[in-house]
Amino acid sequence: MYQRTSKRNPINKITIFIIFSSVCMTILILRLFQLQIFDHEYYQKLATQEQSGSLELPAQRGEILIKDKSSKEEFALATNTTLNLIFADPSLIKDHAYIAEKLIPLLYNIEDERAADNERIEKLSRKIPVETTEEEKEKLLKPLTDEELAKQYKDNFLEKISAKKRAQILLAENLEQENLDKLITTKATGIEVVEKSVYAYPPQIGNPEAVAAQIADYVQIPTKKLAKLLKGENRYVVLKRKLSPDTSDAIKKMMKEDKDKLFAGLGMQEESFRYYPEGSLAASLLGYVNYENQGEYGIESTFDTELSGIAGTFQSKKDSIGRQITVGDSLLQPAVDGDTILLTIDRSIQAKTEKLLEEGAKEYDAESAQAIVMDPKTGKIMAMATYPTFDPNNYGQVFKKKEIKFTIDDLRNLTPTKTAGIYYYYTQKTELDRYIVFEEKDEKGETHYYKYENNVGPEVYHNKIVSWPYEPGSSFKPVVMSMGIDDGDVTPNTTYNDVGPIKVDFNKYTGEYDFEIKNSTGYYGLINMSVVLEKSLNTGMTFVAKKIGPALFYNYLKKFGFLDRTDIELDSEAVGKVEYFENWTESELATHAFGQGLTITMVQLAQAYCALANGGIIMKPYLVEEIRHPDGTETTFEPQEISRVISEDTSAKITTMLVNSTERGFATKGQVPEHFVSGKTGTSQTYKSGRALFGKGTTIGTFAGFGPIDDPKFVIIIKYDYAKQSEWGSDTAGPTFSKLAEFIFDYLNIPPDK
Repeated sequence: MYQRTSKRNPINKITIFIIFSSVCMTILILRLFQLQIFDHEYYQKLATQEQSGSLELPAQRGEILIKDKSSKEEFALATNTTLNLIFADPSLIKDHAYIAEKLIPLLYNIEDERAADNERIEKLSRKIPVETTEEEKEKLLKPLTDEELAKQYKDNFLEKISAKKRAQILLAENLEQENLDKLITTKATGIEVVEKSVYAYPPQIGNPEAVAAQIADYVQIPTKKLAKLLKGENRYVVLKRKLSPDTSDAIKKMMKEDKDKLFAGLGMQEESFRYYPEGSLAASLLGYVNYENQGEYGIESTFDTELSGIAGTFQSKKDSIGRQITVGDSLLQPAVDGDTILLTIDRSIQAKTEKLLEEGAKEYDAESAQAIVMDPKTGKIMAMATYPTFDPNNYGQVFKKKEIKFTIDDLRNLTPTKTAGIYYYYTQKTELDRYIVFEEKDEKGETHYYKYENNVGPEVYHNKIVSWPYEPGSSFKPVVMSMGIDDGDVTPNTTYNDVGPIKVDFNKYTGEYDFEIKNSTGYYGLINMSVVLEKSLNTGMTFVAKKIGPALFYNYLKKFGFLDRTDIELDSEAVGKVEYFENWTESELATHAFGQGLTITMVQLAQAYCALANGGIIMKPYLVEEIRHPDGTETTFEPQEISRVISEDTSAKITTMLVNSTERGFATKGQVPEHFVSGKTGTSQTYKSGRALFGKGTTIGTFAGFGPIDDPKFVIIIKYDYAKQSEWGSDTAGPTFSKLAEFIFDYLNIPPDK
């Protein structure tokens, strides 16, 4: 029988295996090609991170220096020193309550906690949304009571030494939006994206390995390393920085005597901290460095980045179980120390200024006082002082309180503020003569009252010379007089018939004038402009202001720098308030002429007086003379001329007029033995409910002047706030000016000219 044979070649098992192997090999080759060629750089980076150990190398904060111009010697206002910090490993601590009981009395400092709470409030106040109501703001910004601070500290301390897992970990910052979007879609447990940063919360993460596998590519951390991070093992917690030597010794003694090993898990190590060798010298100018090593206020804040430097890193290979390999490649990126800053401040003049200011504030019973000394030819600040002040080494001490025993009558003078438990106590029936009172209850429910020991608390951090505008009063008159002379509206010999008050702002509805411009010392008949300054006559200055006119007056204010910040190197500088001239009434034109109805800062007034003394040229005030960089290079700052504001002839005339003011006018208490000086007093009224206050303790007293008159080397502005011994600037600021000017004449070896 014939059988037909098929011509098809059946596919056997060997053929299938060969085809499958070929496909797999092709895929593997392509994948290896992608990994080794296209993704080589990415995986090499991951491998390097996984196999490397790194250590941050802290940078040394730069110093802040001043010179003694006489000896040419430099002194450090701010430098660095080492003190111990105490840390804990929570996993090794057996008895948390025992450790808290032993250490909290040594580590807790109420003033430090008040300072930290103040920093919290200030930072929070800058972040509060505009739409927040006043009631919500008050609740958010309410300071914690001493009892609340103590409880908060104890709770935080126990939490630190008990937490075997870290509550929060910052995994990444400034990630690209693409990675952030992908990360969000994973919906990984215990992971949160805040703006461009990624945070992990280990207590919420049950399976660190799984979460690490989900997000490793997006946060750019190797999976194994990330899994370990997400476990959140808490092996190092700082309990307190900057321990005093006495506290360190006490803790070391307890550790040494610890027979039951209950202090196991605690340790101390040295750390570099900011130190101020001169104590409170120039404190309001310097500011301070807080416990987080950040500059607060003053030069420390303005130049925080430059002073901080750049941290370095040390990176080396690790073996399979994480030990550092001591041979092979390692990478050292050295830390770059911060810049050193040399200020223009003269140490001797600064020290003398602060001494005289403190003596004067106590003698005249003033709430506060400020002084600035400036070189009129360069704009260099030679001294800048405020009182009361503080010690940056112990900046929290400004929150120190003392208990007050009030009588029943005293309690009637307590006025509640918007914050519960905080009052104003009025020592007189004026709005300004007051201090803050804190009401607190003890464990028995009994009420106690406290006030800041320095009366003003953290207000001392503020450099009022640059940050608190005020009405300059009659010390402003020479500036306005120079405008009139420079424009040709008046001369020193121009006469004015001073017969009584000047009526201003005619009211067409009542047929009467709304205001009268009066002198505080009477009326003098036919007088010239020199006498107007000598006798500090408001009526005479009103005469000058009308001659100048509001438009030109305003233009001169701009040229003198009163409408803008001086851009001195302090980030807290404020600018005063001067309405646009088209909005001035007749009375405002008049009051502006004698320094009321407008506000300026002391540094602006000093800059203007420098122009009066310096032949009419206005110079930019500056505090930093030199910045020294770690690489040995230096940045030097030179005097900066802004513009000519008045003529040299006007400057000479106003100088002579101000000599007459100190020699035979109301500024005689500013006279200096054996030397002629140009000077002017100023007394500014303060207001309550729109009405001017009168009497001691209600005014701001100023004296502004310069010398020597033929070749000015210094401008001095002295200011006392609310002096209770006299309401006149001539009686308070005048004598202080005289003493300080006499010291500077001697210090600079300027020969007598009388």
